[in-house]
Amino acid sequence: PEKNLARLIRAVGRMESEVQLVIVGDGAERPALEQLAAAEGIAGRVSFAGHKKDPASCYAGFDIFALSSDTEQMPLSVLEAMASGLPIVATDVGDVAGMLAPENQRFVVPCDDAALADALDVLALDAPARQRLGAANRRRAETEFAEATMIAAWEGLFRELSTER
Repeated sequence: PEKNLARLIRAVGRMESEVQLVIVGDGAERPALEQLAAAEGIAGRVSFAGHKKDPASCYAGFDIFALSSDTEQMPLSVLEAMASGLPIVATDVGDVAGMLAPENQRFVVPCDDAALADALDVLALDAPARQRLGAANRRRAETEFAEATMIAAWEGLFRELSTER
């Protein structure tokens, strides 16, 4: 429930552009989400891909990655989408805004159906912007969140803590 995929479905239902929504993952919420998509009149535009052990292949087929959560900290799915070169539309939760390339931060919106729909519409209608933001997110993922960068940061932190004792 904290992922609030219902918000994402409602947002897609409000959009001017007719996008295809793919929901990756599975769980107890799925039947209600399928009913909501039907009630919103977009059941034919919502695909439920189910659980994917390795979702990397899914990212390759996306034009935009959307996160509609009510709560997060530093979601791995956002890092994966960034590394895959995707623009992100997300609710303003946790560290999401700080994770993204600065150019993409304007697409971090309040936890609101209309705000999410508006941000998705802007990117759905602007392929060059999607490419620019996706490339910027990939660069940021490679520079800020690469394994070697993160290990070095942790080593520096531990070194600093050990000298304080």
